[in-house]
Amino acid sequence: MSEEADRQSLPWMIAGFDWEAVAAAAGAFLAALLLGWIWAPLFWIGFAAMAIALAAGRWSRRTPPDLAYGVVAPCDGVVVSVGYGDAPAALRLKGESLVRVRIASSPVSTNKLYAPMAGGVEIVSLQQGEARQPFALKPDEDGLTRAFVTFESQGEQAGVVLTTGGLGPRIELAVDHGDVVRLGRSFGTRRLGGWCDVYLPADIRTHVWAGQTLTGGETVIAHFRSSVEEEFEEADVAYSGAAARPVRDAAAAAAGAAAVSGVAESAALEEVGDDPVDELIDDDYPEPDEVSAPEDPAAIFARLREAARKHGEGD
Repeated sequence: MSEEADRQSLPWMIAGFDWEAVAAAAGAFLAALLLGWIWAPLFWIGFAAMAIALAAGRWSRRTPPDLAYGVVAPCDGVVVSVGYGDAPAALRLKGESLVRVRIASSPVSTNKLYAPMAGGVEIVSLQQGEARQPFALKPDEDGLTRAFVTFESQGEQAGVVLTTGGLGPRIELAVDHGDVVRLGRSFGTRRLGGWCDVYLPADIRTHVWAGQTLTGGETVIAHFRSSVEEEFEEADVAYSGAAARPVRDAAAAAAGAAAVSGVAESAALEEVGDDPVDELIDDDYPEPDEVSAPEDPAAIFARLREAARKHGEGD
């Protein structure tokens, strides 16, 4: 994205309008001028139609996160609730009591829809609403336009239910069954806001709360359990390696010390001789035969008396 921004002359210009919306807004403005010429207050009716057309066609370029095993918001809006619930049968999701993240989008929100996860498209279903329901004040009302899309990858699933008013072409899906989508890439259009329910596995780890504002295609709302387990495994491997390193270092140091001690001992043995024990016995400890017995004290006194007697006769 940074390299692409470097090549753009206006990198801050990431918003735009669909050509259909521009054409409809131009027509509404001409109608406003005509009505104003007839009667001035009628101009504002046409002007309001022009504003609605522009709001319905507004989009924004998004930068999806570099994320594996994650889920991003499929649209702009505010989190209404995060809890458990049963998914509609049209999504054909595995398991019961799934996590449901309900998002409300205002009529002036951007109109693009973004893939909540990377993978294949399993279910695509669109139910057109009735003109008598122009606004989706509540997500469970009858006569609204609804779209059901299920994404799947490596055994993990994410289901999306989109709800909006029944007047006009409000939802257009650009994917079909079997298509492969990337995380955060646009897969359709929903005009003038509405509701969005995201159904996820019950053991998923969510990161959103009621009242939080979401940016479609960018805000991470959850991580699949497989990514959590993988993070723990990586942490265990890193910890085991860090814990074993001092042991390996100590063992290497002990081996080195033993090697040095062995070399020193060998050198000492070479200096002493081939049989150092025998040599020490020969030098420091004489044989028993070579040791004379101690002289009798009586014999010593006799010699002394004899010497003293001879010395007296000489005098």
